[in-house]
Amino acid sequence: MKALLGASALSSVLVLAFAPAGCGTEVRDRFVASLDAGPEAEAEAPVVDAGGVDPTIGGPCNDDGQCDDQIPCTFDRCDQELGRCRNTPDDAQCQDGAYCNGSERCVLRQGCAPGPVVTCSDGDGCTIDRCVEGTQSCEHVLRDVDGDGDPDYHCNGGGDCDDTDPTVSSKKAEICGNFKDDNCDGRIDEQPCSVPENDTCATATTIATAGTYLLSTVATKPDYGTSCATSTSGQDIVVAIRVPADGARDVLVRARTNSSLNAEVGLTLQRACGDASQEIQCQRVPNVADARAIARRQAAGSTVYAVVATRNESIVDLGVAFLPPTDPPANESCASPAPIALDQAAAVSLIDAKFDLSSDCHANATGGELTYSFELTEERDVRIFASRTLGTGAPIVSLRDPASCTTDELACRAGESSPLFKRRLAKGVHVVSVAATTQIDASIIVKTSPPTDPLPEESCATAPEIEPNKTKLVSLTDHEDAIDNGCGPGFADAAFKLTLDAPSDVLVIGRFPFIDQGMVSLSPPACDAAIACTQGSTPQRVSRRNQPAGEYRVVVGDQLSESALLFPLVRPTVPPTVITAGDGCTDAFPIPDTGGYFTGDTTDMTADFSAGCDQTGQPAGTAKDQLGKLVLTQRRRVVFDMSGSDMQTILDLRQGEPCPGIELSSACHVGTGPGRSFLDITLDPGTYYVQIDGYNGATGKWALDVRVLEP
Repeated sequence: MKALLGASALSSVLVLAFAPAGCGTEVRDRFVASLDAGPEAEAEAPVVDAGGVDPTIGGPCNDDGQCDDQIPCTFDRCDQELGRCRNTPDDAQCQDGAYCNGSERCVLRQGCAPGPVVTCSDGDGCTIDRCVEGTQSCEHVLRDVDGDGDPDYHCNGGGDCDDTDPTVSSKKAEICGNFKDDNCDGRIDEQPCSVPENDTCATATTIATAGTYLLSTVATKPDYGTSCATSTSGQDIVVAIRVPADGARDVLVRARTNSSLNAEVGLTLQRACGDASQEIQCQRVPNVADARAIARRQAAGSTVYAVVATRNESIVDLGVAFLPPTDPPANESCASPAPIALDQAAAVSLIDAKFDLSSDCHANATGGELTYSFELTEERDVRIFASRTLGTGAPIVSLRDPASCTTDELACRAGESSPLFKRRLAKGVHVVSVAATTQIDASIIVKTSPPTDPLPEESCATAPEIEPNKTKLVSLTDHEDAIDNGCGPGFADAAFKLTLDAPSDVLVIGRFPFIDQGMVSLSPPACDAAIACTQGSTPQRVSRRNQPAGEYRVVVGDQLSESALLFPLVRPTVPPTVITAGDGCTDAFPIPDTGGYFTGDTTDMTADFSAGCDQTGQPAGTAKDQLGKLVLTQRRRVVFDMSGSDMQTILDLRQGEPCPGIELSSACHVGTGPGRSFLDITLDPGTYYVQIDGYNGATGKWALDVRVLEP
């Protein structure tokens, strides 16, 4: 939709926040207090092409209505000083939300066009480069041909002296008597050296008594393939577990290793050692150093073989238990849930459950689920609590409609900090499924209370109006996950009506307790989908440029059913100001005290300044940067948002003359995640320099939205 530009009026905003934290690896933003005054800034010159002609200037005009160029991604207005139309491209109107396919561009007289695909090539033959859509960034991993976790020693940071042999690396122990430099220290079979134990079926230790055994994968090799083999080359050991002679048993085995970074363990039970066709169960959770497996109803005197694989050489705690013989759980599906009583804890063991049911909260589930049922004799509010009793993962609970259990999920909840809550659940039988992020044992309990009516903000149909440019404190206590717009599944949420009288730039900010996970989204009135959505640690924000006039819903939610601060910032759409200046103090581009939307590219700039929040070890002035100048004559709250920037960003606020001023404490923000850099700061009158920089040497296109508000 085209935008007709007008004066921007922003109301006062109450500055109130929890201790803020960044998203993902981003540095947390802070509020900054009193600063000194300074002079006014000068206007920015128009962008011109190589021939000295401004390509955004069109034909003669008297008013904005004469300037529509029929290109949806341009901002069209009549420049009254020139008496000519001005059609300004805005790349933000063309973005498809994906990063790795390149940043789409708005081309004059053409419209939206694809940008160059992100290649991520760093020109270093020692790295494997790839684009990661989830983090909207490039990943450069040191080359490791044999996959043993140790890069080639010819590369900086690597220590592998034979990157074609996964049994050789600087992380391995020296093995005695194999005539090989296993640990890459330049010597062969030196002391101290290690002798592998339990490396093969022929050398497997026999265990005939229940207990915990301390074993080691040091000096062993990966001898046996299994259906859940570790994700990278490692090593494995074998033990033979002898079932007692006095009767059949269930054999329960648990393998744990050091839970340090990059640890992982896999556990496989077999009837015949080393024979993959005789596999009973194989369990491995990526990047988890704990696995359990069970062999049910094993005959007296029989042998079960346990193959334990680790990603790195490590000590393994192997627990073995002989239990009375049992059948696999029968409550595997909607057709056969196990009944549980209200207000009584029920034990759940997710050792060998199968995956049957999908759930909106199952994104991190690694195994199967079990089903349970409870009965209500009348309409009630229901809360389902789940807590872990064994293991390291988190439970995932799902409430399902028994009539369409496999497809109709009423609500779900991940974690054990707060219960799944559902209002006015009807009389009758209801089904609950329980899954987890790893193999855990858990306890669930279903509690009921008298039925209550939903609050107006728990439905998009009855959502109360929210005032733009004001801070709203939202309590999410006793809220359901009632709004199904695809954002924040399992989160307690609330919706508010936002009315735009004209095409507007919308920035929604949500703040949450530091230990919480929160989400904010912008949706159509029906909330059947999200126009924009984000979730994670505080603060969270969504930005929409030139959002058409109309009615919308701002939705906020959190995982712990706590409280949130909601900041819906709205202004009439402004055109982008393309910045070609700012390459140093003599060329700093002006930022008006009314704010604006600015775009630029640091590729052809020089590296003038350092930033206190840059990657540790970076030399001074590593990344190319641009500098803006903001002069405030009154105390103001200023919001800086770099959403939509191609590169990983740094936003560094400096104060005072001479340029570039002094870095303000806690006002340097790194944006490595999709939201890029963000600052929300209350400033006294004074002169401020805004340093737009790249994190860890990054360069490229950037966007900066500046909102100047009353404090």
